[in-house]
Amino acid sequence: MEYLPINIKLKEKKCVVFGAGNVAFRKIQMLNKAGAHIICVAKTIHKDIQQMWGDIVIIQDDISSYLRTVGLENITLIISATGDAKLAQHIFDVAKQQNVLINTVDDQRLCSYISPAIINRKPIIISVSSGGSAPVLSKKIRENIEKLLPHNLGKLAMYASNIRKQVKKTFSSMQDRRQFWEYFFNSSLSSRIINTGLMPDSNDVIEMFSNKPEKVGEVFLVGVGPGDPELLTIKALRVMQQADIVLYDNLIPKEILELVRRDAELINVGKSMGNHKVKQVDTNQLLIDHALEGKQVCRLKGGDPFIFGRGGEEIQALRSAGINYQIIPGITAAIGCASYAGIPLTHRDYAQKVVFLTAHCKNSIDTLEWSSLAQDRQTLVVYMGLMKSQFLVDKLIANGKNKKTPVAIIENGTRETQRVIMGNLYELAELIKHKTVKSPALLIIGGVAQLSNDLAWFQPQNHLKPHLNVLKTA
Repeated sequence: MEYLPINIKLKEKKCVVFGAGNVAFRKIQMLNKAGAHIICVAKTIHKDIQQMWGDIVIIQDDISSYLRTVGLENITLIISATGDAKLAQHIFDVAKQQNVLINTVDDQRLCSYISPAIINRKPIIISVSSGGSAPVLSKKIRENIEKLLPHNLGKLAMYASNIRKQVKKTFSSMQDRRQFWEYFFNSSLSSRIINTGLMPDSNDVIEMFSNKPEKVGEVFLVGVGPGDPELLTIKALRVMQQADIVLYDNLIPKEILELVRRDAELINVGKSMGNHKVKQVDTNQLLIDHALEGKQVCRLKGGDPFIFGRGGEEIQALRSAGINYQIIPGITAAIGCASYAGIPLTHRDYAQKVVFLTAHCKNSIDTLEWSSLAQDRQTLVVYMGLMKSQFLVDKLIANGKNKKTPVAIIENGTRETQRVIMGNLYELAELIKHKTVKSPALLIIGGVAQLSNDLAWFQPQNHLKPHLNVLKTA
């Protein structure tokens, strides 16, 4: 993150705008809304700025002369909108020398801060920035967000501000206050303010909360998909941003973890190949214990919770303990990784059946029905198959599978580091070793695997994706 997003209070602070054309006028209007004490310096003054005489200080002078004689003492912020590259460089150098924040219009090099695209629902202010790299894109994102935000959202925020002291006095602990605000913002009273602008009596709001049923804990099993954060469901994202406690696996990408509510407690209960640092029974107990404390618990699982994710075992434990739970499915690795590799799991010319199997069985992989798995015109999708790949190959070929059956190894599927390795069944284990394939990796065995050569579309190094973080809530 090159720029830290902050909101700066400019009320009655001295801000200088160098330049006095159309662009400068728009910047002055923005500063004026923030209550800044504005000084505009330029040789030629635009008529719209001239009409602001009295509201702002206008100095009709040579800018270089002004910098030399008056300087930047006690100035909080500068906007440079001269349209003169040489003069802009000079203004920036002086500002940098005197540690004054400066934004030079349309020249990211000469900026110590970036002016974002702003959505104003006073006192709610939302800013969108591309770090100066694509300001028009920032504006488009702002327009899309603005359509979603109710006109009276600011009134709701003002109402919350007005009753804040009363809430703090009524509820002594921070947790009780947070629960109150979550309850209030999800209530019909909150909706009424947004829809009508009418403000309810604060005593009624607090009484409603005080009489509500005691908060009951609940566990949400959430599938986050194979890795690309944009494959999250809307419901999964909402739960992640409302949870008190989040238990997550090792393979959950940091880009997805960053979408969790910022003040939620994160607990890593992940397992990796040969390292089960948190036993399943302990994970089950953590889910139960936190739910019994009345907390909203989010259990994040890669792919889908019910496809080799041990979600069924966790639900059985919750049900035995009498804990409320919900299951939010995710895109399983077989579907997501195959799609991003351009491999249709079914195809009329190659496969009329798909079999999902894992090489990491509770007892032994040797208990699988190999004669059935070796049949033609089907696709085998193998989860957690790296260590057992040679055993898998030997069993399939011994049971009649053509040794030249196409295979695909998909490493880090759907992610920016995705790698697809093609080959034949007999060389699968050697490919894994020679290409140094690491987990997470998925194996696809069957005629459809060869279609990746023609149908692959995802090019990670060139794949530009919008940031899901615009959906992130505080």
